[in-house]
This record gives sequence, C-alpha cells and structure tokens, in this order.
Amino acid sequence: MAYVADIVGASARYVADKYGVAHAVTDYQLVLQAPEVDAILIAVGHHLHARMVCEGLDAGKHVYAEKPLAMNVDELRQVIEAAARHPDRRLMVGFNRRFSPHVVRARQCLAGRTQPLCMTMTVNAGVVPPDHWVQDPVRGGGRIIGEACHFIDLMVHLAGSPVRTVAAAMVGGGVATRTDKMSIVLGLEDGSVGTVNYFANGSKRYPKEMLEVFSEGRTLRLENFRRLVGYGFRGFRKFKTCSQNKGHDAEFAAFVRRVVEGGPPLIPLAELVNVTLASFAAMAAAAEDRTVVLADEYASLAGPARPSQG
Repeated sequence: MAYVADIVGASARYVADKYGVAHAVTDYQLVLQAPEVDAILIAVGHHLHARMVCEGLDAGKHVYAEKPLAMNVDELRQVIEAAARHPDRRLMVGFNRRFSPHVVRARQCLAGRTQPLCMTMTVNAGVVPPDHWVQDPVRGGGRIIGEACHFIDLMVHLAGSPVRTVAAAMVGGGVATRTDKMSIVLGLEDGSVGTVNYFANGSKRYPKEMLEVFSEGRTLRLENFRRLVGYGFRGFRKFKTCSQNKGHDAEFAAFVRRVVEGGPPLIPLAELVNVTLASFAAMAAAAEDRTVVLADEYASLAGPARPSQG
C-alpha cells in the first residue's frame, strides 16, 4: 500500500504504521491524484460508496469497494455510467463469501446439474441498536441493503443465474426495528429459488450463518463457514477448515492478481447491478407486501446479468 486516508488523522497514522505504509492523509483526493496508485479500496460509510467509486474510476484507478455498491437507484445509475466511461478499469465489490473454499467446493459439487436449486440461508445477524448508523436509512441504508446483499450474491453465485423476482416479509409491530428481521424469497432466471432468512433476534450462542442447498436428490449444508457436509454426493461427504473462512484473503489476492495480470472481471458489472437491485427490491417487497420483478421495476438498469463461472 502507498496511502492510508482517514478523516481522523490519528487513525490514518495508526493504520499506516501498523502495515508499514508511507503516507497517512486526511484528504482522500490526494490518493486519487497520486500517479503511483493503481487501485483503491473503499471502506467508509455506506452513503459514500457510490460517490467514491465514481471518483476513483474517473481518476483512472481500479476500485475495490466494500458492500453495498450503492444505496439507491440513482446512485447505482451513476456507478454504471462511471464504469462505462472507463471500461479498462476494474470495479470490484467485497462479496467475499463466494471466494470461501467452502463455496468453491460447493460449486464443484453442483457442477453439471440439470435441474434448478433450492437454497436456504439463515443469518443469525445479532442485535444492532436502532440508533446505530447502519440502521439510518440515509447513512447506512439498513441491514438488508448493507449486509443481506452478501447472501443474495452467494445464491446468485451458487446457481450461476441472476435474480428475476423478489418477495419478502418482515416481522410485525412490537419491535424497535422491523427491517432486520426479514425473510427474502428470490426467484432466479434458471428456475432456482433461494430464501434468505435475515434475523436479528436470535441467540448469540447459535451459529451465525447456515446454508442449505438441495439439488437432484442431494443436499449440501454449510455450517458457519467452517464445515461443509454433503448428503448423496458421490465422492464427497465433508470438508472442514481449522477456522472460519469467509473468503476474505482469497478475494483480496484475486483482485490484486487481476489488477497486475489482467483477465476477466472477478464479478461482472451486470451481476453486481443485479444483486444490488435485488437488495433494493427486498426492501420494497417487504414494505409493500408484493413481489418485485426486477426487469419491470428497474427497467432502465436491470439488463441481463451474466454470473461468473469461478
């Protein structure tokens, strides 16, 4: 790394010293103007992601942005336009779970299937106070747009097919925050279905992330990104890692390789757009008690996504 930027100078200096970075600054424009910088990593408040993505691309940098890519349709349109202006620059979003060795193995197990998948992801998200910035619709966008997009992306990746329809329901009254206790049902273009249960009212002792995939008389169960168990798969029964592995290291390494060596995008832009729109649709579907068809709801943006094959 060449620069660390943070609005708090002491924080920038601390991180720079920790990782041996030469420059610690409070003005990120200095990073964008630096000719020796090829790529930037954006890890700021959600409300700044889209703007900084556009500024980074327009400055000629490759961009890795933490999720979400955008918080609304207008922001997403601006990102799409910026990416179109700079087709030789790479845009990546931190959907790390698809890079987990457990998910890589799951995709291998599902290769060659001839029928749609049925998937259930249960997220024991934990309590975040209603006054936390993540819950702020302006600054954080809420936990579905801000975090549940991870699990929408995971299902798109496993199926190799984009989201077509979204239905959702959140809990009723009597709770401080309803939008982080939601079930989201995804209909994918290939006929696969996926349910994301994002619940913030569970026990801390229960595993945080549990995935089940049903396919042609076979089942995969991923337990907290530590153990993948196969039922009915010829030649596969179990895969374990010593510690939880959600794919962060592999994702960063893959992004750096793409910047240095070139090659196709790790996640096509159309797929990033599709997943982002699906997160917007989940909020709308839950609030309005309806099913959202992405191609109808977001006609100007919801072009055909082409999920990556690995």
